[in-house]
Amino acid sequence: MGLKILTANHFTIEELTAFYNRTRVDYLVPMPMSPEVMAEYIHDFDVNLALSPVVQEKGSGQFLGLGMLGVRGENTWITRMGVCPPNRRQGVGAALMDSLLEASYRIGGKNIILEVIKNNIPAQTLFANSGFKKNKEYLVLRRAPIRPSLSPEGEITWLYRKDALAALRSYPHSLTWINALETMKNASMFQGFSIELEDGSRGWLVYRHKKHSITHFVFHTERGNPSTIARNILIYLHLQYHRMDSYAENFFGDDPHLSALYDLGYFEAFRRVEMIKDNTI
Repeated sequence: MGLKILTANHFTIEELTAFYNRTRVDYLVPMPMSPEVMAEYIHDFDVNLALSPVVQEKGSGQFLGLGMLGVRGENTWITRMGVCPPNRRQGVGAALMDSLLEASYRIGGKNIILEVIKNNIPAQTLFANSGFKKNKEYLVLRRAPIRPSLSPEGEITWLYRKDALAALRSYPHSLTWINALETMKNASMFQGFSIELEDGSRGWLVYRHKKHSITHFVFHTERGNPSTIARNILIYLHLQYHRMDSYAENFFGDDPHLSALYDLGYFEAFRRVEMIKDNTI
């Protein structure tokens, strides 16, 4: 099959959305997008459309696959990569990967990062063959809209955008691309809560507030039991947003706040594997 590669900036957001959704019709986790959500995704995650490939069939111009490249300093991030089901195992995925890697090299990217669903073995094999190494594994949790029957303990303070960003700047651990400081700064609705209990325990949660859901949680316990801190913050959170779905993404399996999420009705939706290609080697 003859292939032609164009960059995504040659297409409208509506066209890119339709392309992306066609690659996900049979996906392990479909995650369909609307043009509004696609535009928000491109903005929030610093996707550079001029470096993001769209593969077509030569002659017919039939869409075959696409990938997107986020850029932040010396780090690049491969995302939304997919091939239409009838065109898989015909070299389209390899062409996308080659284009994304070449674009990253061209702008001086030193670390190329991507995330793949744990059970997507064909994709992991493609990435491994391109020099990516498995780095970390993350949990993605979900909670249906249920109003808690309990009341939170402690003193709750809302963290609006400025204070929520200040809290995230103080976070002592590394964050993934989707919940990093840069992402939250780009987001239109970003806020949080801090809590202090009677025994002096304290901590905070920052999160994104979208139209129909709350997402991208980052917890930090400054003093005390992380499970107790998270439990009381979550009770308060879900009293405020009891009609919204909740998604907690990219948690380590040993995160000390996890037990509180399970207690409040969160369940594991799937797992992601982070893979990195080090261009400095």
